Amino acid sequence: MTENDIEAVLSEFTDRVEQQLEQPETSDEAGATNSGEPPAGGVHLDRSFVSEYLDELIIAILFRCDEANGMDIIREFTHRFGVQFSPGTVYPHLHSLEDEGILICRERVQTKEYSIDDPEAAAAYLGSVLSQLSCLEQFMSATVEESVREHGL
Repeated sequence: MTENDIEAVLSEFTDRVEQQLEQPETSDEAGATNSGEPPAGGVHLDRSFVSEYLDELIIAILFRCDEANGMDIIREFTHRFGVQFSPGTVYPHLHSLEDEGILICRERVQTKEYSIDDPEAAAAYLGSVLSQLSCLEQFMSATVEESVREHGL
């Protein structure tokens, strides 16, 4: 997989995620909230959607910024998607991704910096998720179009 392939997969994944609907202020058990105001860097995403794809979004964020600590990643979720997570939600995902060999952690003086350990494997993982989301999107689009035709909506 070339660097251009990785960039294309990452760009497509980010574009699809940013196309989700806005949600009013809410909170869930995972510690995510939506403020009701559009975030400075993107659109509101439904907190349950972001929670469902937290690993994939962490990988995408780290592709974009090369290296970040947990608080940087939390700020990026708020900035891009209008969803705020607690450290108790994000850090277990970072540790899990590190244990799986997807991320590498570098200890700094006062923080831990995470980065992608194997860009090809991470891009292939995101590509697989994109493929699955694309199948769901095609199914739902076809269903809505068929319903509109049948019911004249």
